[in-house]
Amino acid sequence: MYNKLKVLFMLTLCFSVITACSTKQEQTSTSAPSSLAQESLLPSAPVNVVFWHSMTGAAATNIESTAKAYNETVGKEKGITITPVFQGTYDEASTKLAAVLRSGSQEELPDIMQLSSKGIFDVKDSKFIVPVQQFIDRDKSGLNASDLNPNALQYAMYNDKMLGLPFSNSSIMLYYNKDHFRSAGLDPENPPKTLAELAKTVQALTVKNGDKITRYGISAQLRFFLLGTWIPMQGENKYIFDKEEGRTGTPTTMTMTSDGTLKTLLTEWQKVLATGGAEFTDPAPTKGFQSGLYSMIPASTASMGGFKKDIIDAGLFDVGVAELPRVNEASTSGTGIGGSAVYLFDRANKNSLLGAWDYLKYLATPEVSAKWFMNTGYYPMNTKAMELPETKEFLVKSPQFNIIKKISENSKNYKKYLEPWIPSFTDVDRIVQDEIIRFSSGSQDLDKTIGNIDSKSKQMLKDWWQANPQ
Repeated sequence: MYNKLKVLFMLTLCFSVITACSTKQEQTSTSAPSSLAQESLLPSAPVNVVFWHSMTGAAATNIESTAKAYNETVGKEKGITITPVFQGTYDEASTKLAAVLRSGSQEELPDIMQLSSKGIFDVKDSKFIVPVQQFIDRDKSGLNASDLNPNALQYAMYNDKMLGLPFSNSSIMLYYNKDHFRSAGLDPENPPKTLAELAKTVQALTVKNGDKITRYGISAQLRFFLLGTWIPMQGENKYIFDKEEGRTGTPTTMTMTSDGTLKTLLTEWQKVLATGGAEFTDPAPTKGFQSGLYSMIPASTASMGGFKKDIIDAGLFDVGVAELPRVNEASTSGTGIGGSAVYLFDRANKNSLLGAWDYLKYLATPEVSAKWFMNTGYYPMNTKAMELPETKEFLVKSPQFNIIKKISENSKNYKKYLEPWIPSFTDVDRIVQDEIIRFSSGSQDLDKTIGNIDSKSKQMLKDWWQANPQ
């Protein structure tokens, strides 16, 4: 049954398992649910709060230990118990959520759920999702939104209101092998700043044995996570899609194919491809970077923890970190943000909803945010986490993590560089990837590549709108 549901969810453009979410009956209520009308914002009886998440490794361990710490202290005092439940990958978790919504079993919903850009699109207008903004407005002393990372906060905004709370948010950045830089006669403290500089660096780093490449200068597969930085940095109000990447409503069209930003990006990227030292098909290049096959890779800031453990602490080589190279000299200093946020659901239990809100406030404290940052490399939810003595000490011992501070500082004036919320996220992202791979391999030219991305992506959006008329 599960596999059938998953196939249905992934292949049906109208997302029939949750079509109720796009009807008038399923629109998010503009008034607070009955639980928020209570005088107290604490549960009136002991309650168990269910938290669905999709984290693995160190992040999953952190989720478990944080819930345990809360349960033994704050939660114990208030009669609130947090139960984290791993629900598989983001796609798998979203499929399970869709199945619950389809069944109409409101009581089987989680109280808190971690959702990616793809997952939140499918339920952003559901009557069962409770915007965090409603609690922010009601609980004046509970959580100060101005303490949150402003870019991560924007990620979780919908129609200028906080739909969720930023959680596992990260940005794309450049990791590079300093030992390779030295052997190629490059300055390891001066990584490339633009794509034109990147091309020269790739050429210097690439190693061949006859006609065979034994070391690639870079491995990078262009997809939304990269485009979410390289497209908007080209100018004000530049987006991949309209409706501000889906934050002011469901997008109706792709804009980067018509405003010249994708063409500019691919023209500059072609300089990197021309070196012959760019690998462009590997969707998960971290192993190749660790083995020394790739000298540079763009990857998430959240990869920092793994690289520290598996490469730096293991003594494999000297890892350099830098902001993602700009498209060109005219680009802004901003870097996009992606990842996920945590959202509240009303499962017809006002006490568990109130307990869930109390836990979100706990997650957003500087101390808990600092632990999350230091253990994972995700942005600390609360910016005051960076001011704590333990965080400062950590940054001295692990200086590579300072790049996250730098990216955040240089991006503070560019809050709308976001991973898009769109219908058929995975399918459209795959269209973009596949067409750019064809361009990179030389099997089609620039204009055909842009034309194919444009027509195929717009058709996907059109299909969704036809299946979900407003």
